[in-house]
Amino acid sequence: MAKLTKSKLISLLVGFTIVLGFSNVHAFNPATHLFIAQGVFHSQDVDLDYGSISPDLIFFADQEKWPTSFEDTHYNYIDLRSYAIGHAQKAFALGWLTHNELWGADYYAHRINPIGNNTCINQGYYQGYIIEKACLLSDKAGIDPEFAHFAVETAIDFLLRSNEDPELGEKLLNASLFRSWFDRNLLAKVLVWKERRTDLVTLAAAEMSFRNLIGRYAIALALPSPYNKEALARLGAEMALEIYRIEVSQEEVLNILDLAISLCEEDYRDVIYFTINEIRKGLR
Repeated sequence: MAKLTKSKLISLLVGFTIVLGFSNVHAFNPATHLFIAQGVFHSQDVDLDYGSISPDLIFFADQEKWPTSFEDTHYNYIDLRSYAIGHAQKAFALGWLTHNELWGADYYAHRINPIGNNTCINQGYYQGYIIEKACLLSDKAGIDPEFAHFAVETAIDFLLRSNEDPELGEKLLNASLFRSWFDRNLLAKVLVWKERRTDLVTLAAAEMSFRNLIGRYAIALALPSPYNKEALARLGAEMALEIYRIEVSQEEVLNILDLAISLCEEDYRDVIYFTINEIRKGLR
């Protein structure tokens, strides 16, 4: 597959016009989920990559028509392997399996902090690495805790792309653009036809909105440095207004992102590779 050039990436970034719709529920951001899935299976596959991020498509679903969407995708229907037919669906099912809240990547993001700091007092009982860093960032920057959560997740994506895999943004974009239609068919088979958790229109609309935003985020991440950080900051400023009703400039978001990076850059590797190893052991 041919790589996207810098000029094409910039053109696509300018050309994307979507309504931002992230939920207040976060764990890892999509590039980190993709990186973890590839690490677990030592594999690079578009459908595996797409499966690793797809449980979060429910944050774009009509909750009236799919009220159990989060439980369905993060707790109840996390193993789709017995329903998968053909290479694309089997790869997608493996990626999907790594994401969940029971023992997957989201579990380690929310509930486990292998570096053992826990120096910030968090609300509730979750004490995972992402929540810990978001709490610290919120205190240091004086910002909304949920926006701090997103900034920390973005910082880890940025660090992984900068230090571990320079093609991470392009892989994320390829997963969004070139995933097989059979992937959504697998979800429809289980969640629409067999289990009747929602309807096909609701599922399809959620996935379309999800892929659009993932595409925009991936393009920003894939740009050469420092353009990628600037593009992520611009996207963050839009999200702050759209989701959190916070008016903040691109420059202010850039400063917040730099602070988030500084909070994570010394220990994020330990957490990510710990998560990969624990998921791999669980699958064995």
